Amino acid sequence: MKKRTFLDTFTFGSLKPAQQIVLSFAGVILTGGILLSLPISNQSTAAVVPFLDHLFTATSAVCVTGLTTIIPATQYTLFGQIVIIFLMQIGGLGLMTMIAAFVIYLGNKMTLSDRLSILEATNRAGFHDFKKFVLNIIKYTFIFEFVGFLIMLFQLVPEYGLWDGMFKSLFTAVSAFCNAGIDVFGSTSMIQYVSNPVMSLTVSALIVMGGLGFGVWFDLSQASKSILRKKLDARNIIHHLRVHTKLAVFMTVILIASGMLLIFGIEFTNPDSLAPLDFGSKLMSSLFQSVTLRTAGFATLNIGLLRPATQMIMIVYMFIGGSPGGTAGGIKTTTFAILILMIFAELRSQKNIIVFGRTIERELFRKAFIIFFILLSTLFIGILLLSLTEPFDALAIVFEATSAIATVGLSMGITASLSDFGKIVIIALMYLGRIGPLTLLLSIGNHTKHIKTNGMTFPSANILIG
Repeated sequence: MKKRTFLDTFTFGSLKPAQQIVLSFAGVILTGGILLSLPISNQSTAAVVPFLDHLFTATSAVCVTGLTTIIPATQYTLFGQIVIIFLMQIGGLGLMTMIAAFVIYLGNKMTLSDRLSILEATNRAGFHDFKKFVLNIIKYTFIFEFVGFLIMLFQLVPEYGLWDGMFKSLFTAVSAFCNAGIDVFGSTSMIQYVSNPVMSLTVSALIVMGGLGFGVWFDLSQASKSILRKKLDARNIIHHLRVHTKLAVFMTVILIASGMLLIFGIEFTNPDSLAPLDFGSKLMSSLFQSVTLRTAGFATLNIGLLRPATQMIMIVYMFIGGSPGGTAGGIKTTTFAILILMIFAELRSQKNIIVFGRTIERELFRKAFIIFFILLSTLFIGILLLSLTEPFDALAIVFEATSAIATVGLSMGITASLSDFGKIVIIALMYLGRIGPLTLLLSIGNHTKHIKTNGMTFPSANILIG
């Protein structure tokens, strides 16, 4: 009989790793919805809203999305907003990761099943330096959030006073690093800070840090230490970085830069977005909107007033998302890169794909395509269901659904007007987008039974495609 560990008490030790991820997120979302629906969480002057709206907010926080049917700043009390902070933090790091860090801190041992669950939740490949990896996730998260918190104090304390300014700084720092996109500034979100470099650049930096992935930061941190110790020069450091790190950073830079240029060019003369701003603010706002497409959900422009071409480009960038192993959603930057490399390889009839001096296995291409296909298929179903019940134009519905499944949180202004059925669809898309449709399929699949072929090898089928 398997011996239960301390971690089993708080998770689902007898279940497969994928099942533990699915159930842990669902459990936190339900708990958060119940807490947010309590009278202590709601302002006495605020309207009484159905439980579905509180569940929607909890899902958005845990799935680090940012879509809300109500305004958290006016609906929830300090207690309710603190609940949202914890939900965002748990959603960004993962419940099992936080519990595992606590277990390791207490000196308790973890079973192989426990470790596999953490690897699954963080997209880590192996057990090397496992304890250090888990504890570093917590350490780096709080370091980045604390630095962001300190910087934003210079803007928000003079504006809101000491205690309110400190709380808003903390809330925004956690929300930005976790790519959650929920704010406590009111109905205008961060539009008021469109020309404010302290807020815009700090939030942008936190979004990028959270979206790059923990493994990337650990790799970059180790490289920085080697430079400081003069063991290697900068050129050698880049050579010794993992291929995943170089690919994730490269794709992030390309997506942010190209997104910024496209938004800047298309919206430059739009009187409802960039036109009224000075040139520096135009650049900074374009950069912020491009960064937030890495699945953060903050906005310094009214998304609903942007030109349709910009909104369509945003849909593509949101679907790509951030990098794996972090707080971002979407199909992930590395998945997109692998798909592009596969296309070029087929066009050139290349048998092997070499990236940064390393060969990419064909199995990785297969997995990337599966992720792409499942997420796209799920998105299509969500769009279809919303189109049946919601009285909005097609672009707004596609934008909303993509924002939900990619856990972005941007909206063209239709979230609060969704029907109950529409809210349920968006909740489902946010949930599937956070845990990943592939994880859901693995959680319900049976991996212990295999098809028996009695050792026979069947001839290849000649099937025409394309």
